[in-house]
Amino acid sequence: MLRLKKAAGPRTKLQKHDNQDTRVTVDGKESKKEGGKGNRIKRLRDVVKELVIRQALLDLWDNKLEYWEYACDAMDKLLGLIS
Repeated sequence: MLRLKKAAGPRTKLQKHDNQDTRVTVDGKESKKEGGKGNRIKRLRDVVKELVIRQALLDLWDNKLEYWEYACDAMDKLLGLIS
C-alpha cells in the first residue's frame, strides 16, 4: 500500500496576499543553534544507552555458558510444569 504525503503538515503555512492569490509556504527545520540544552541531553542519553547496551552484550558474550545453562534449566522447569 502506498502512503501519500499530506501537503498540509505541521510545517506548512497558508498565506493569503489578496483574494485571488493564495500561496503555501513550508517552514524550514529548526537550526542546530536553537536546539540548545535539550539537544545535548538527548545526545548524552543516546551515548549512555549505547554504552549500556554494549556492556550488556560484552557481559553476555563473556558469560555465555552460564546464561545458556540458566536458560536450559528454566526451559526444563517450564516443560516439567506443562507435562
